[in-house]
Amino acid sequence: MSEQHAQVSQQAPPPAAPPDAARHWALCVSTYNRGGMLRECARHALASTLPPSEIVIVDASDDWRDNRVLIETEIAEAGTTTLLRYVAAKRKSLTVQRNQCVALAEADILFMIDDDAMLHPDAAARIMGFYRADTQGRIVAISCCNTPLAARPEPGEAIKQTNRAGRMVANRPAPVQRVIDFLLRHALMIPADQRFLPYDRPERRWRGNAALPSGLFRVPCIVGFALTVRRAVALREPFDEGLVGSCIAEDLDACYRFGRHGLLAFAPEAGIDHLEAAAGRDRRRVNTALALLNVAYFTRRNSTRQARDFARYAIWYLRMTLAELPKDAVGRRFGFPQLRGALLAGRHLPALLRQPRDGLAQWYQARQMQIMTGIAPGQGQNPATAPRKGLNG
Repeated sequence: MSEQHAQVSQQAPPPAAPPDAARHWALCVSTYNRGGMLRECARHALASTLPPSEIVIVDASDDWRDNRVLIETEIAEAGTTTLLRYVAAKRKSLTVQRNQCVALAEADILFMIDDDAMLHPDAAARIMGFYRADTQGRIVAISCCNTPLAARPEPGEAIKQTNRAGRMVANRPAPVQRVIDFLLRHALMIPADQRFLPYDRPERRWRGNAALPSGLFRVPCIVGFALTVRRAVALREPFDEGLVGSCIAEDLDACYRFGRHGLLAFAPEAGIDHLEAAAGRDRRRVNTALALLNVAYFTRRNSTRQARDFARYAIWYLRMTLAELPKDAVGRRFGFPQLRGALLAGRHLPALLRQPRDGLAQWYQARQMQIMTGIAPGQGQNPATAPRKGLNG
């Protein structure tokens, strides 16, 4: 061994960053069959006034190597020093892919946005400014604000129809507008924080100085497409891998657990444009069933007050089920797929409640596959492998 090599090998490794550090940020994206959309997502991140130090992508597509070339090209054209970590997914599951991203990343702050979400140029700098100013690490996660870009990208993929609610209210008499607005706010468009049930005891929740700087507002949850989080916290509270496929409500569950360690905040001036790719949407009946069952699964797996929390769940489930009828009617879906999905969830609830916690995740993976494919466990594919359609819906 040469003297120079011996000196290098004996040098101490650099000290680990403290958990409240916010030196760099990484774009962390879990994707599936959205090469064009993914490329636009990376392009907008690279165009940030504060570019990412790294881009971490976990891709469940068969052609993931081709998609990697697209992102390599974007980084080269941007002229940044951004490092790319692009790997195939271990499993077709959004939560598994998210955890892969967290493990692969090295940056202190992770922008774990969806592949159909486009950062505004100044969004990253604004978000990182808040994290860097928080030297005590009280703020553990910050949400961007869903704001359309002045010039929206054209990724060559179908986009979900938006602002249907606005079209329902427009050009109607004032009394009719008020009735529709009431239904939208209290029955049809239920806020994200009401689509989840807390399960921790009070002593498990973080308690500390809840003051936030100007430009931030405290929120109970963050929707996944707009999520940024301290990597140290995401390592302590991984996304629940008991879910498969699109993993509905996985973001609400993870962010709820992030709240054990500090504050969740919303930055209204940090814009992100969520295009909501239509190609990533599952059947309404299945999505509705899984949205309700997943919350029951979270409660069964995490609650230490099962009787109390499932009594609360029963009331919540009834409210959610009743809300599906007017949703279907307003959408002129007279086969009532969302209502039928809620009733389908109800048929599976007794079996979930009977399951012991040991082995619950594996059992629930099989049950989700049965709902998604119509194939009973043991008759088809591996229950840990999600069907291709709608992985990131």
